[in-house]
Amino acid sequence: MANKIKVENKELCAVLKYMPNEYVKKIPKKIIKLFQSEKLKNYEPNINKLNPLDKNYLSRKTMVLIAMLNYQYWHPNRKIKDDLYKVYLSNNDKYQKEIKERYSWNNLLKNKKNINQINNKEPKAEIIEYKESIFKEIINKIKSIFYR
Repeated sequence: MANKIKVENKELCAVLKYMPNEYVKKIPKKIIKLFQSEKLKNYEPNINKLNPLDKNYLSRKTMVLIAMLNYQYWHPNRKIKDDLYKVYLSNNDKYQKEIKERYSWNNLLKNKKNINQINNKEPKAEIIEYKESIFKEIINKIKSIFYR
């Protein structure tokens, strides 16, 4: 998990390296130092500066960090920030709805039925033989000796 965060920080630092200085200067130096100190040293992201950001196969978390910087520091206009906030909220709602549908009980059960149909095997009920634990057997033997 920690390495994943460090990879995302390294990707973000690489993106900031290719950005114009006017955007980088708007970000507080403490935040830039935080990203630089928490990046993975031996990882080199494959970023083509000629491609748009979404075509560089950056991780989702890196894109979220860029969106956060965009909202927080790069747009001083309040109307643009409000519009961005609405877009981010709608995207989050879509994502939450997708997660809810994907992991709903009905879909999980439906997927289990589909897997059973594909395998042509229905779940089988088997009789399981009950055995007492070894400790229970020893205790019962000791009890039987004393009750004679």
